[in-house]
Amino acid sequence: MFSPQSHHSLDSSVSSGYLGFEMGDLRRCLDSGEYGALKDCHLYESNFLQVTKAGDIATRVTMGIAASSAHLEMPDLMLLARPVPCLTERLLPLKFVRLYIHDESRFQLKVRLANGRTFYLQLLTHPLRQNEVFGHWVRLLYRLRFYRSNAPLTYEKETALHHQDDDTQGNQGFLYPQTYTH
Repeated sequence: MFSPQSHHSLDSSVSSGYLGFEMGDLRRCLDSGEYGALKDCHLYESNFLQVTKAGDIATRVTMGIAASSAHLEMPDLMLLARPVPCLTERLLPLKFVRLYIHDESRFQLKVRLANGRTFYLQLLTHPLRQNEVFGHWVRLLYRLRFYRSNAPLTYEKETALHHQDDDTQGNQGFLYPQTYTH
């Protein structure tokens, strides 16, 4: 049964309380009943800033990884939502999504959809909690890759065309299965 580790955020939008987990914006939205099938699902969520590949801020999003059933061993859904002014939610089966570590030093993830669309998310949490919360995301990404029996885990360093000599870009390594097809 999928049960994400509890994460603690000092973000004012997070309150305590759901089955020992912190309750964030996505959890409250699911608990409101609009998404009945997901009301009681286990959910790991964090707030992120959607950024360009260069790191320029575009918008704020909340990303959650969830299991659609309490009987699943691993999560199977990714949820993306924006704050209320432009309320938009996306529910994506994880089999159509690849999550990568884009830049550890900036706490950034890369999200690649099966249709080829790619976007980047930078963790948005209290600075004292960034290492811990990002570490949870890294472990979750590793578990998602490891669980796929037909996809051996590999680690490859991304080579940027620019800033190749600049070590300030951080570790831009990707964890991904070798047998990925669009």
